[in-house]
Amino acid sequence: MKKLSVIIFLLSVTIHAQFISLPSKWKFLMGDDSSYKTECYNDVNWQSLSVPTNWENQGFPEYDGYAWYRVHFQVPKNKLNKKLFVYLGKIDDADETYINGKLIGKSGKFPPENETAWNTQRCYAIPVGVLKEENVLAIRVFDSGGGGGIHSGLVGIYDANNFAQSTKIKPPAKSFYQITTSNGLIAAVFNEKLNIIESITPHIFQMYDLAKPVSPFIKSLRTNDNSKPRRVSYVQNTHVIKVEYRDYNIFYFAPFANQEKIFIAAVEGGKKKIENVDYVFDKIYPDIITKSCLVEKPSQKATKYFFFSFNDSLHNNTKAVSDYCSFAMNTDLVKHEVAFMRGVLDKSFYPTGLSKEEKNLYEQSITILKMAQVSQKEIFPKSRGQILASLPPGNWNIGWLRDACYAVMALTKAGLYTEAKNALSFFLNADAGYYKNFVWKDGANHGVKSDYKLSVCRYFGIGKEESDFNEFGPNIELDGFGLFLTAFTDYINKSGDKEFFLSNEKLVTRKIAKPIISFIEENNLIRKESGPWEQHLPGRMQAFTSIVNSSGLRDYAELLKSFGKGKYQKYLSASERLKSGILENLFYEGRFIKGFAEAENPATKDFYDGGTVEAFTQNVINDKDLFLNHFREYDKALRRNKKHGFARLNNPDWYTNSEWAFLDLRFAIALNNYGMKKEAKQLIDWVTSYSKYNFNFIAELYNDNDENYGGAVPMVGYGAGAYILTINNYYNK
Repeated sequence: MKKLSVIIFLLSVTIHAQFISLPSKWKFLMGDDSSYKTECYNDVNWQSLSVPTNWENQGFPEYDGYAWYRVHFQVPKNKLNKKLFVYLGKIDDADETYINGKLIGKSGKFPPENETAWNTQRCYAIPVGVLKEENVLAIRVFDSGGGGGIHSGLVGIYDANNFAQSTKIKPPAKSFYQITTSNGLIAAVFNEKLNIIESITPHIFQMYDLAKPVSPFIKSLRTNDNSKPRRVSYVQNTHVIKVEYRDYNIFYFAPFANQEKIFIAAVEGGKKKIENVDYVFDKIYPDIITKSCLVEKPSQKATKYFFFSFNDSLHNNTKAVSDYCSFAMNTDLVKHEVAFMRGVLDKSFYPTGLSKEEKNLYEQSITILKMAQVSQKEIFPKSRGQILASLPPGNWNIGWLRDACYAVMALTKAGLYTEAKNALSFFLNADAGYYKNFVWKDGANHGVKSDYKLSVCRYFGIGKEESDFNEFGPNIELDGFGLFLTAFTDYINKSGDKEFFLSNEKLVTRKIAKPIISFIEENNLIRKESGPWEQHLPGRMQAFTSIVNSSGLRDYAELLKSFGKGKYQKYLSASERLKSGILENLFYEGRFIKGFAEAENPATKDFYDGGTVEAFTQNVINDKDLFLNHFREYDKALRRNKKHGFARLNNPDWYTNSEWAFLDLRFAIALNNYGMKKEAKQLIDWVTSYSKYNFNFIAELYNDNDENYGGAVPMVGYGAGAYILTINNYYNK
């Protein structure tokens, strides 16, 4: 978002000429002293910085705190009595601006309130009579984290006739107020606005099977205190939620370190302030276990722990709660839990060059992947390793094959090989094959038509294949086969896990790779199916499905070849067939890829499909001219007016027509692949900056009408996973 804003405001400069130019080099000093605002202060020994550019990029890396800018400028005598406006770019995070010692404007809030206005273009009216022929502009800045100072935007002095209106593009802002903790066994959601834990569920997935949804065991968990939260955040990008109140802090988490189905609230503060704190809740399960204990610390501090769990026909957690309470008497559970997740983050792979904001989102994305993967201690064996499409409160806490493949690729990219292997093992062990033959109302067999191992859509929580139905039948999707092969191959290549390949080669070849070949029609495209956007039956010849299957077959063929398997040529040939089918049947007028083979012209609904960018992210098509043509067309067709990224289809449906963060990130990879780093970074910055305000979650959608977070939040494969893949592509390319 930051880079995009720079372009917007530089364009404004060409339209609205500066009335008075300001120098490009300004004086700069770290620290805070009110005398710095005066015009007579001697700043000769201050350092010089370029404006607008973050101070981190000019010799002050990692500096957070107070600093001042000063710049000397002249105003012609005949312009002193005009109504003038000073533009100061975008300042991270808060500023107070003075001319000749007089405060003319301020944005954001300084400590202790700490309110950022980092993405707001500063524009202040200069009161008549303040300016002289010789002037000093002084800006007091506070940066709470990440990039600091005057980082981008329009800088200069304008008169009323050339006064440029502020950009109409809405800057990133907070629009999501629910934050999740999970340990792969249970999940809980804290609502910042309501100041309650909305629900605690006994599993992280949504459905046991078709007839049985997962119900919370507790709802509306809240303290007996009416205090309002001042700030809600994750601790050091972990799964531990910190809620700050006036008199104490509360930490909420489901424990990864000890892997129990227990929800923990740790109230920290002065003993007298917290000893009477208690909880009330709505009891959903009949057998709820609660326990609390007060642990005193030096200096009149204390922590009061509350433990919440349940017993049912499958679980008996009474002893685990008692043991955890005893453990708390000698262990700081919050530090213990943070240390566990920091251990995961610290061993992960990071590309070099990340900004602070990018690293925060990257780390939180790893944590999201961890929270969204069903634990190896889950009571249902076939559920273990499953990765959900979203965490609660997002309503896609279901194991979609397609989404999970992107998550697996991200785990591999981050070096979390155990987690990636567990996810792949889930697919290979899950209960699937129910749609080998499926005859619908039209009398046609829409099934897979051969033995297969992967779900044609998604999975129930217990590890059984599921496909959602509507009046047009189920979703029978064939893209996941190719995506799995890419994820599987990537894991083997990166981890060097030869044993995993050798033990699963026959199954993967016979029930995943081989069926793809049977999907290919005479026109060298994958046959009609429901596609990535789940359009049910009878389906269409979707470009996305042919693209990712071509990529998957190519990757798997190369893997087979590396192991000396002679049959690799069969799968490489099938990949090339699909590539030729894409070039012959899906390139509209030879210029760009259309969404499906049957689409007649650009006026056809769904003619433009953002998923077609996978041809260039996965290098199925490796031609810069074709990509540039494709991007130009899609930039016009799917880029949202006054927005920053892409819709998924040219379709009036609000869900489809909203901006999809996943597609923003996939387009960023394609742009970067073809050397368009600036354009790629604009999309990355937009997603990064928006997430910064929303717990570092990535949403499914940015709503079309107001750009607030929409759809399921937080997204996992289509959010956290896609971000990790994009960041690695950008910084390693």
